[in-house]
Amino acid sequence: MTATPDMICLSPNHWTGLTTSKKHLMQIFSRKGRVLFVEPPIDFLSVLGRQRRWAKLRKLRQVSSSLSVLSSVTPTTRGTTEWRRQFHASWREEVRRASDAMGLERPVIWAFAPEHIEYVNALNESLLIYYVTDEPTSLARDRDVTRAADDAMVESADLVLGLSARLTEARNVPGKTFRLPSAADRRHFARVLAGDENASIDTFIRALSDPVAVPGELRHLDRPLILFGGAAYDWFDTELLLELSAMRPEWVFALVGPRGPSLRRTRFPENVLALGRKPYDVFPRYVARADVTFIPIREGETYENCDPIIVYEYLLCGKPVVATPFPSAVEHSPLVRTADSARGFAEAIESALEEAADTDAVRRRVEYGFANTWEDRAEDALAIISEALARRERTQETDAAHEA
Repeated sequence: MTATPDMICLSPNHWTGLTTSKKHLMQIFSRKGRVLFVEPPIDFLSVLGRQRRWAKLRKLRQVSSSLSVLSSVTPTTRGTTEWRRQFHASWREEVRRASDAMGLERPVIWAFAPEHIEYVNALNESLLIYYVTDEPTSLARDRDVTRAADDAMVESADLVLGLSARLTEARNVPGKTFRLPSAADRRHFARVLAGDENASIDTFIRALSDPVAVPGELRHLDRPLILFGGAAYDWFDTELLLELSAMRPEWVFALVGPRGPSLRRTRFPENVLALGRKPYDVFPRYVARADVTFIPIREGETYENCDPIIVYEYLLCGKPVVATPFPSAVEHSPLVRTADSARGFAEAIESALEEAADTDAVRRRVEYGFANTWEDRAEDALAIISEALARRERTQETDAAHEA
């Protein structure tokens, strides 16, 4: 692996939440370097309400010998970019102290949100990366303020990375903007399913059909299982699922993961299993049990800008994927089938079920997952960082020579 500098990750997601791109990358970087993961602010009552959050009261806690998490507990939080900017302006000195306590030297800063503009040139960084994984204005209450902060981040950052093609193109600055897509956590899935994080493709494929690993609530199903795994929030097309489940009562549809308010209020028919969030250590077993996987994203900002990690995880597990035709799903064609209606989904799933046991098709999908891992993305990022640091050093040497 390319040399790994010290890193500070300014995350909009909590370390103990869903396993996001931020967490995947920082875990990998911490194998060779030191990482400080800075969580977003959380209000005091939310911490007291759940015992598993009490660790946040310690502020700085060590996850491993080379990775620490810094938490900020505040009396209250507000959902505006302006409030978050003000918070980070006051919090950056605490981040600097945590960085010094870890002995970080000229760290590379990973910023993921417009409000992180407050950290520019504040942490003795060697480089600042703005990694855009969502459209910041899509859920913002103060869209104009958020858009202005996003523009400022693009201008101030040394490197701009985009998760999807659209996010990248919208912030394209030649020589500074690069695409860094999602990926699959091959090592984790291989560890859970095959008992060896370095399992070969052949060993991994054999493990996918091991009945011992099937979760108990799915073990006795005698009908095709169509699975969605991951967070299902407002972008999830509930109407499509309900229409599809009524159209094909002989199939079982499973939702594995947290659900937003509207989905939690939905009354599902008996052939839809809302199983809730599962620990990451058992989640691969649910994917491995599926006959077909599906991703029903409704049109909107998420539809246009996303590159779901679950696409790569589904393919890693050799599963046929049927999705609405959002751009990143189309990019994965022909490994991913797309449809824009319940009838189209039903037909695509029927075709997928016919080839679910096709060993050549399974291998093609698994090979794609093995070839698109978070280790690959981390190495790509480190190569981009290395070139940017070298370019900066050459510029400084040239400037010094001219001054002499």
